[in-house]
Parts: sequence; C-alpha cells; structure tokens
Amino acid sequence: MINAIAIFIGGGIGALLRLYLLSALNSGPAINVLIINVIGCCAMGALYAFFSNKGPFFAVFSIGILGSFTTMSAFTNNSLEIFISGKYLNAILYSLSMVIICIMANIIGYIAIKKILG
Repeated sequence: MINAIAIFIGGGIGALLRLYLLSALNSGPAINVLIINVIGCCAMGALYAFFSNKGPFFAVFSIGILGSFTTMSAFTNNSLEIFISGKYLNAILYSLSMVIICIMANIIGYIAIKKILG
C-alpha cells in the first residue's frame, strides 16, 4: 500500500512538472510533446542506470513521476491531428521521429549515468 501511495504522489509531481514545462515552452503542441518526451525518456534511461535495485524508489520515479510527466496519449493525438489535416507524410515523419528520438534519449540517459557511476 505504501508503494501505491508513493507512486500516486509521484504522479502528481510529474503532472505538475509537465504543466509548468508546457507553460514555459512556446513551440506549439507537437514540438512541446516531443521536448517533454525526450526529457522524460532521457531521465528514464538515467534512472534505469542509477537504480541497481528496481524496487520502490525506482517505481516512484519511473511509474509515478515520469509516467505522468511524459505522455503517449498527447503524442498519438498530435499524430492524429496532423493526419486529419491531410498532412500524411508529416504525420508519419512526426510519429517516427518521436519514437526514434525518444529511444535514443533513453539510451543516452542510460549511458551517461553508467559512465558517471563508473
């Protein structure tokens, strides 16, 4: 039960971080979501490298904070909006870039922390 409460609180923190970052960015909805997802994926890779024990603290940060900070629903909705507007190639390029860039950010975060920790 303690883990569930901690993850719940972490989710609130992640949602607030997302809200404040969205209000600070002026790039438009699709780019804002990309920026947030890249930051979140890089942080997830770093967390994965940092926490050798994937226990409760890892869960709070990964499921709670980063789970609510990043979002797949906003990404897919942006893809849909671009697609509906008739910009089919842009929708495909946006979707592919989001996935590829976020996977790379996750790997970079992981490698950076592994190098720092030795």
